[in-house]
Amino acid sequence: MRNRPSSDSSRRLFAALLIAALCPFAASLVVVPESAHGTAIEATLAAQGETTIWDGVYTDEQATRGQRVYEQECAQCHLDDLMGDGIAPSLVGSSFFFRWSDLSVGDMYVAIRTTMPQGAPASLSPAGYADISAYLLQMNKIPSGDTELPTDMDDLGDITITEAQ
Repeated sequence: MRNRPSSDSSRRLFAALLIAALCPFAASLVVVPESAHGTAIEATLAAQGETTIWDGVYTDEQATRGQRVYEQECAQCHLDDLMGDGIAPSLVGSSFFFRWSDLSVGDMYVAIRTTMPQGAPASLSPAGYADISAYLLQMNKIPSGDTELPTDMDDLGDITITEAQ
């Protein structure tokens, strides 16, 4: 003979299932205009005192060094224009921002360091990877500044990639 669930536990189970079913519906009713989305993210980051890529986080000299390393180590797959070869992804424009928005430069740096160059990951110096990262920012029309992009993971993790300024 099986014990039937009590009426109280059945009600709790029903209420939990009802809430779980209605949460996505209720969330879908909240509409944020696309133009407000970027502004809201930037306002939140500013309020938190976070640094974004728009705060001049690399120098032109660093990006120039990064270009040289990129041409030697990356261009054979990602091409001179950074548009990719069909297998290697594009590193500029909407592809860049789709992949990296709301992540940190540290996330990007780690991904590049642990996977590139193909066949020899982590074979460049930390400065070489930071220089390539600076070059990618420059090629995505992110303004330079007076301070080089660091190689320290904590510092890189504090720089958020956002599409909107």
